[in-house]
Amino acid sequence: MKKENYKNIGQFILLIMIVLIIWFGGWWYIDSNILPINDRGAFGDKFGFSNSLFSALALAGIIYSILLQQKELNLQGKELSDTRDEFKNQNFQTTFFNLLTTQSRIADEIRISIWNLKSYDEEVSKDFNGRRFFNQSKSELSRIIIALNNKKYLPYSRWDESDDQHGPSSDYESEILSTDRNIGFTLRYYGITEEIWKRSKKMQPIEIAKLSYGIFFNKFNYVSGHYFRHIYHILNFLSNTEKEKHKNITDAEKINEINKEFRQYADFVQAQMSAPELFLLFYNSLTFPKLQLLLIQYQILENLPVEDLISPAHNAVEGFILKSRKDLIN
Repeated sequence: MKKENYKNIGQFILLIMIVLIIWFGGWWYIDSNILPINDRGAFGDKFGFSNSLFSALALAGIIYSILLQQKELNLQGKELSDTRDEFKNQNFQTTFFNLLTTQSRIADEIRISIWNLKSYDEEVSKDFNGRRFFNQSKSELSRIIIALNNKKYLPYSRWDESDDQHGPSSDYESEILSTDRNIGFTLRYYGITEEIWKRSKKMQPIEIAKLSYGIFFNKFNYVSGHYFRHIYHILNFLSNTEKEKHKNITDAEKINEINKEFRQYADFVQAQMSAPELFLLFYNSLTFPKLQLLLIQYQILENLPVEDLISPAHNAVEGFILKSRKDLIN
């Protein structure tokens, strides 16, 4: 037992002894020196009021001590709640920044080969690793949209040098035939059937953009799917945590503080992404509505210029407020 505890017990025993000495001493003094025996009953009755008073004071003291204990318990509960909130906030931050690190690693680990025609008769592949894949994505989506918008559906087959009638007779004809063969190669490479091509003729530009990305995604889902699913996971984690913080809060100023806090976290997500990543994220959201809602909620695409889209006509998604590059600079 600590010395302080022994000291407290000693003081308590001393206080009891003092009270007993005063009580016995008082009665002995009164019996011996003040009152005759016959008057002692009347004198004792006078203490009835005092006894009631001190009993009431004792009850008040007990009630007061209970209130103090209740206040102390409330303070302890608040301290525990604050500690728990602080722990949850630290745990959230650790998880969030770990997710950002993982997202960057996923982008760096992308490995892909994309095929195209180098010339009239030469098919070539080129490797795109890491974020170079996103740089190439605009060219690939443009290829698909051009093929869908072409007036004719052009089948593709490898050129046989022994078949003279399929070969170009001049440089001019070679250029024309190469353009057609590029379109035909794109249709075959991306698995665009004549039925899909015909269906696209009835679509608006934003619908063609959605279809084109779907074709692109089906081709490269095995390398890019994980990237976009992880972005969705990060933003969904932010949204759910923000909703949890909003529970039982009615103060407008406090709500605004929470909104600003999570908008800052969303800015960290955006800051990790290059312009080509934002570009492909825009087109990805056309086919994934849940991701699109989160992008709108946190304005992730606010720094994507309209000029970076394949066509200004694609800027037709309600909730996305894309600005021109000139407005972003100013």
